[in-house]
Formats: sequence, structure tokens, C-alpha cells
Amino acid sequence: MLAGAVLSPKSPTVVKAPDDIDWVRHVNGRWIVRESLRGDALAWIDHLSIVDPARLHEVCRRARLLINSQSGEDPKPWFYGGLFSLATREEAARFLKGHDFTIACIPRLADDGLGALKVDEVRPDTAEKIRRVRAALEAME
Repeated sequence: MLAGAVLSPKSPTVVKAPDDIDWVRHVNGRWIVRESLRGDALAWIDHLSIVDPARLHEVCRRARLLINSQSGEDPKPWFYGGLFSLATREEAARFLKGHDFTIACIPRLADDGLGALKVDEVRPDTAEKIRRVRAALEAME
């Protein structure tokens, strides 16, 4: 059987599992998120598909890995943290404007003055979530 393929439950044919990019597009399109995050994430994916397909592959892989590593809790911080984890400061200013929680989760952006959310100014459970997402992203570097 091909790597990444699965048997269809309705027929004995082989069905190709979605790659990371298709999977990320699908997941992002299904979730209810705050404000413009879904659209901004889609614009980010489209941007990377043009300017840096290799980085697009990597951030989609990270988003999928992070979600799969965290069961039983809200997957959105992990997903969007992974998806935007390799954004430059300029890209973050463009695609993450107003998404302070996601900015706070990304180590390379958290202390760059882009977002207004400070870990020491939020509830302890929120601060802990940010720290955990940051630690997971740092482990991927």
C-alpha cells in the first residue's frame, strides 16, 4: 500500500489521505474563530503558496503535528501557532494584525511589540497555554 494511503471503508479501493496543506485548508475552513482569523490564515496560506512553498509545507506540517500532540483541549491555539510559526515580523504584521493571542504563542514574535497581549497580564490558565504552545514550537526549531 502507498504511504499516506488508506483503504476506503465503502470499497476496497485505495484512497489517498490528504496532505498537510489540504488538511490545513480543510480544518481552517471548518472552524468558528474570532474575528478575521480564518480569512487571515487563508490569505497567509495563499501568500506562502506563491512566495515560499517549502515554508508552507513546513508550517502546515507543524500545525498538524501540534494538534495531534494535544488531545482533550481546544486545538485552535496549537493549530494557529504552528501555522504562523515561521512568519517573519513583516508577515505577522500583515496577517496576524489583531490576533494577539496567536502572536503571544509564537516565540519569535511574542516579544517583538506586534501584539498587546502580555503573558504576565492574563489569567494563569491562559498564560500556561501560551507557555506550552511556545515550548512546543521552540522544540521544533
